[in-house]
Amino acid sequence: MPRLKLILNPASDRWHTKDRSKSLRELIEHQARESYELVWATTERPRHATALAKSAGDEGFDVVVVVGGDGTVHEVVNGLMQIPADRRPKLGIIPVGSGNDFAYNLGFSHDVEESVPCLFGNKTRIIDVGTITDHTGRMEYWNNTVGLGFSGAVNLASRQLKRLRGFLLYLVAVLQTILFKPQALAATMRIDDQPPLERGIAMLSICNGPREGGGFPVAPDAVMDDGLITYTIMRKVNRLQMLYFLPIVMSAAHMRYKKFFQGGTAKHLSVTTDKTMAIHTDGEVFGSWEAGICEVNVSIIPSALQVLIC
Repeated sequence: MPRLKLILNPASDRWHTKDRSKSLRELIEHQARESYELVWATTERPRHATALAKSAGDEGFDVVVVVGGDGTVHEVVNGLMQIPADRRPKLGIIPVGSGNDFAYNLGFSHDVEESVPCLFGNKTRIIDVGTITDHTGRMEYWNNTVGLGFSGAVNLASRQLKRLRGFLLYLVAVLQTILFKPQALAATMRIDDQPPLERGIAMLSICNGPREGGGFPVAPDAVMDDGLITYTIMRKVNRLQMLYFLPIVMSAAHMRYKKFFQGGTAKHLSVTTDKTMAIHTDGEVFGSWEAGICEVNVSIIPSALQVLIC
C-alpha cells in the first residue's frame, strides 16, 4: 500500500488554509479510501516543513504531499533534496497558497478539487532543481524561480501587505516597489564559460519555471526539465519605464524589447553586485536588505525530483 505523508501549512494564503483544512482533509481521505496510507503533519513554524519532509524520506514514505503554497513547496523540496536520490519520495501538491506559481507551471488547475485525484494517479514529471549559494557558503535548493534586485524587493514589500491575497497582493507590492524603492545594481555576471557580462540592471530572474509572483511570466520560455536555468535580465530603467513595461511583462511580451531585456539559458550563473541585493527563492526571503549579500552562485541539478501531476 503506497504511503503518503501530507504536510499542511495552515498559514498558507494568509491563514485561509487553516479555515479550509477540515474540508480539504475530508476530500483527500475520501478519494484515498482504503488504498493508500495517509499520515498528516501540520507545520508549526518557519522551516518546519523542511524537517518534516526529510523525516518522511527517512521513514520510507513513497510520496510527500504539500498542502500549501509556493513557500511550503520550497521548504519541502529543501527537505526532500537532503534524501539520497534512490530513496527520495515523490512530491505531490495541493496548491492552496497565494500565488501557486509552481503548481501552475506544472499544469495544475486553479480548482483545488481537481488537484486531489492527481495524488492517486500514476502520472509524474521529473523536474530539475536549482541551488543558490551566497558569499558565506549558505546554500538552499529552489524549484521555481530566484529573483534578485527588483523582484526580491517586491517579495519583501508583499510581506507588509497583510490584508491582500493572490495576484492582487503581488501587483500592489510591485506598484509600491516601483514608486518607493526601485533598486538599480551594477552587476557582473558569469554565465557558464562565457566572458564576464557587466550590466546596470534593475532585476535578474533566474528560472526553472516561467511564472512567479502569482502570475508574472518573467521567463516565458523556461522549461522545468531541460537541465538548464533560464534567466531574464531587466536592464536599468526609471520608474516610468517600469510602469510602462508592467503590462508587457504580464502579457509575456517583454523579451521583444531587446534594448531593455536580455535572456538566455545556462547550467551555472554567478552574480556580483556593487551593493546589497534583495533576493527571493520561490517567494521566500533568501536575502533581505540587512543580509549584505553582494555575490551569489546559482546552478541546476538535472532530473532531481519526481512530481505527481494531473
